Amino acid sequence: MSNSMLNVLVNVLLNIPVNVTSGKFTRISLAGLIPLLSACSSDEPAVLPAEKIFTSGTIYTVDATNSQHQAMAVSGGVIIAVGSSEEIQALKGEQTEVIDLDGRFVMPGINDGHSHPAWGGVVALYYCLFPATASADEVAAKIKGCVSESDELWIQGGLWTPNFFEEYDIDSPRAWLDDVSGDKAIVLTDDSGHNCWANSKALDVAGINELSDPPTGGIYEKTATGDLNGLIQEACGVIDAQLPQWTTEHYKEGARYAVANANGYGVTGFKDASSSEAETSAYFELDKAGALSLNVATCLYTPEMTHGDVNTAVLEQLRDDYTSAHVHTNFAKIFLDGVPTTARTAAMIEPYVANAGDVEAVYGPTHLTQNELNAALIKLDAHGFTVKIHTAGDRSVRMGLNAIEAARKANGASSRRHELGHAGFIAKEDIPRFAELNAVADLSPYLWFPSPIIDSVRKALGARGFEYWPTRDLLKSGAPLLAGSDWPSVSQDLNPWVGLEAMVTRQDPAPAKEEHTVKGHGWIDQKLTVREAIKIYTIDGARALGLHEQTGSLVTGKSADFIILNHNLLEIPPEKIDETEVQMTYFEGRLVYEK
Repeated sequence: MSNSMLNVLVNVLLNIPVNVTSGKFTRISLAGLIPLLSACSSDEPAVLPAEKIFTSGTIYTVDATNSQHQAMAVSGGVIIAVGSSEEIQALKGEQTEVIDLDGRFVMPGINDGHSHPAWGGVVALYYCLFPATASADEVAAKIKGCVSESDELWIQGGLWTPNFFEEYDIDSPRAWLDDVSGDKAIVLTDDSGHNCWANSKALDVAGINELSDPPTGGIYEKTATGDLNGLIQEACGVIDAQLPQWTTEHYKEGARYAVANANGYGVTGFKDASSSEAETSAYFELDKAGALSLNVATCLYTPEMTHGDVNTAVLEQLRDDYTSAHVHTNFAKIFLDGVPTTARTAAMIEPYVANAGDVEAVYGPTHLTQNELNAALIKLDAHGFTVKIHTAGDRSVRMGLNAIEAARKANGASSRRHELGHAGFIAKEDIPRFAELNAVADLSPYLWFPSPIIDSVRKALGARGFEYWPTRDLLKSGAPLLAGSDWPSVSQDLNPWVGLEAMVTRQDPAPAKEEHTVKGHGWIDQKLTVREAIKIYTIDGARALGLHEQTGSLVTGKSADFIILNHNLLEIPPEKIDETEVQMTYFEGRLVYEK
């Protein structure tokens, strides 16, 4: 065996990903080692035929040194070597498939750290949908069409923005919706996914009237005369309980849709930020059927957890029942607050801009007290769950950090990186605490641009609305970062490229397009470099899935999860990142998407 071949073998052997915490090997790469081991045992001149060789391109590894190479060899779903085209050609055998990259750019697959894929697929397939930018006439026409086509009592749909009613001078959202809903019970979700708009029939069926008390942290909006106006903030679960429940089959179809959408955008892993048993089961069933061409991490959630009732026995059973080769269930979700839009439901340290008629300052509610949150997180941490806490306001971020600190004190140091979901507004004095507590700031860059939600945020918070996500300050402090699409909340799909561009430019990717209402920038001083943004979307995302030893970078011994792009992200103007096209997506060495 030549010295170069021996070096390849040694590197592979030293970098086999093994998951010892689960008590079993995870996606072990023995298949990839068979040709290598055979070469060692043979008396013939040593050859190491790779199954696939990718040559004559730019292989951006996202390894510790951000190294670049010309070629890569893959066997058994595992990367067995990276290097120059000449070096990798030495691994070619008679059966080796050679893919000429023709100068194209190769990088690790994207790991979306915060989305709702199965639900997003259900929304795309079964909801009465209109864009958040739709006019009142367009919304009315869409709803009337859905009413005429449906034989069911309930119609679910969206998406509306908090500014919709003011923009179109709708004094009574409930009455307006009644006029176009016929005999159907209609509930429409807003662009954040936290609030809803219901007609009279939906409110009646749900048993909501002027005397009803909403759940803790929720609001049933009323007119000046005390009548319900049809808008519900952070309490849509009361109506959801009356809706026909989506089945595992619905979620399986939704998950299939999401997986295809994800692979088309170069996503080879995503984290479902709030996964019910039905959604988790859907991923599990797809994996059993061999139809899951990416990794899934599920943040397990039950409705009771919103109120701090954490039943770890139930969660542990779900974890045990639905873990598979590509479904990872060691995560949980807590909702702490809402959204920092004109709904004013994110918990803030300083009050929102006052509205006409306010009798006192509005700071935004929380679903849990600090003591309740501490107790829930300590319990989940002790039972081995990594927790994602929804924290959209700076007060909820502080509460989340306090809870993580309490868990560290109660349970001792841990490698688990608890995540503060969205974490858009952070008090300056709290920024260093992320690194100190090994807590992750979970970013939602799609919500900066091109989303119209930023308009509502700035209206609700005034000048503070321009200081959204202090990414540079966080990174400089050593904070772990994560990014996700939050699809289907606001974002139209699982496209990571607009989000990645937003992190780099902090500007609207398409300011000249009429459908974009947002102009200007979002705190330009906080922009990141392209390399920093890629790292967050790849290896950091893999770490959030608990899979950084197995995927997220293109190094010897890791899973061959990578994408081939139409241009080199490191050479194009950052303003062109949103024009990125994925030409091929590989998962475990298999081609799962080709343009």
